[in-house]
Amino acid sequence: MMVEEIAERENFKILEITKSVDERTIGNGKIPKTINAAYVEKNGVVYLLKESGTIERIGSIDYWNQIKKFEAKENYAAKLNTRIKHKLDLASCGLCDAHKNSTALLNIVATNRCDLRCWYCFFYEEKAGFVYEPSVEEIKKQIEVARDMNGYTPPIQITGGEPSLRHDLHEIIKVGKELGAPHVQLNTNSVSLGIQYFEEPEKAVERVKKWKEAGLNTIYTSFDGVTAKPNSNIKNHYEFPFALEAYYNGGVRSIVLVPTVSQLNLKEMPSIVKFAINNVEKGIKGVNFQPISLVGFIKKGDREKLRVVQSDIVHELEKEFGIGMDAWYPVPTVAALADIIGKEPHVHFYNNEKCGIATYAYIDAEKRKMHAITDFIDVDRFIMDIIEMHGSKLKKALFGAKLIPTAIKYGSLRRALAEKLRGYILEDELPNGVKISKLLEEIIERGNYKALGAFHQYFLFFGMMHFQDYYNYDVNRVQRCSIHYAAGKRVIPFCTYNVFPSIHRDRFLKLNRIRGKEAEKLMEESKEAKEKVIEFRERKDEIVASPIYKNAYRNLGK
Repeated sequence: MMVEEIAERENFKILEITKSVDERTIGNGKIPKTINAAYVEKNGVVYLLKESGTIERIGSIDYWNQIKKFEAKENYAAKLNTRIKHKLDLASCGLCDAHKNSTALLNIVATNRCDLRCWYCFFYEEKAGFVYEPSVEEIKKQIEVARDMNGYTPPIQITGGEPSLRHDLHEIIKVGKELGAPHVQLNTNSVSLGIQYFEEPEKAVERVKKWKEAGLNTIYTSFDGVTAKPNSNIKNHYEFPFALEAYYNGGVRSIVLVPTVSQLNLKEMPSIVKFAINNVEKGIKGVNFQPISLVGFIKKGDREKLRVVQSDIVHELEKEFGIGMDAWYPVPTVAALADIIGKEPHVHFYNNEKCGIATYAYIDAEKRKMHAITDFIDVDRFIMDIIEMHGSKLKKALFGAKLIPTAIKYGSLRRALAEKLRGYILEDELPNGVKISKLLEEIIERGNYKALGAFHQYFLFFGMMHFQDYYNYDVNRVQRCSIHYAAGKRVIPFCTYNVFPSIHRDRFLKLNRIRGKEAEKLMEESKEAKEKVIEFRERKDEIVASPIYKNAYRNLGK
């Protein structure tokens, strides 16, 4: 039956037509069949409806209306240096000539070993049955492939598994920097570092300093809740306060908390934000919520018990902090602005609007309150004007002509644009007396991570990336993906890589696995690391009595 017929029969309003996958055709390395699908609405809820009859909740109608205001325009299409021709099958998915976005973040899998065994994760060596751990030279070649495809070296995320299990992590960071990556972040669970700081603080700090000196910019760390609930939030609850001390004392001042969110811990999201506010002085710059991706075959009823969508998180936070959906913006909101102030080739933000949303909030740490960025800037009007200019050569020329006198005065088109931005400021002075116009001028004029860092002294970043699974997979979203995995001579979109592991991720890792005694040695090391975590948590009474633990989790019940 056609998807339109199903929608009519079930009284759904069709919002958008797309393509998805038929999960009934997935398995045993088979190439999944692509089928028609539609985003539909009923009683204020948006779903993805497939012609197979599968229906999956996507979000609230207010979420949908907000993201569609800033949807990816048809003319948003990056030029990639790729010889890979597009095919109509997901097995060949990668950065081909039909892909519409460049790499905003390149994931480098440093290992599939891990010292945790999280219930929702299938990405560790025991589950896989082999060890994948590329050499520094192999990683270098992977980055070079991405550089050649994009025309620039993209920002890099070193991920796993747990990359901190590698003794040569600093060398991987260094290679990324030497190849020109403007930003290198470490995706970690922070567990082994936290244990090390608890037992040998000086060694833990030296470890972080080594990473920092090699060029590490940001720690992107798991953090699923502020309570230690079994099978839910215990992931790094006991270790993280000590890891936070190690990061701070080691010189890292950019830390992003990354909660994997399901119905099991959704109610704890406001407390995670409070934790971030409490520990801003330790270098926490934001929270990036990740609704759980239910990869694998899961019954509809069981999916509903776990499924969380982006609007669920926004509504949960709004109850506590009063920041509603109208303050959140999808990724392509900044696409036109990035093009105007950036020099080609550069990182684009041509993502599908459904891939993620974000906002900034001013943090009044003393009063433990937040103020949305929209309290200070008319973001909608500014962005709409920029988008309009970006889409019209004539308007772009007229806009540029209007800026010329200011550009001549200040000797810079960027400065002229920064001056124009003043016209969109609703409240220039922050509660602490700092002028927001000055912060924004720095960002636009300098256009680098250092300027953004100054802004982050006063504003926390809040974002979420809703990675896909079999049930909500949208082929059009993947075509605009900007978070990519390095995979030998290929660069593969995040959701394709992880949603179809037998075709992409596991297949590539297994082909390039370590064999023999070296693999046995590494497997034994990660087993010992896991046992160390168990032993550490047996000292729970000693841990929770520590002033470091108490300070990190202070005042969260109020």
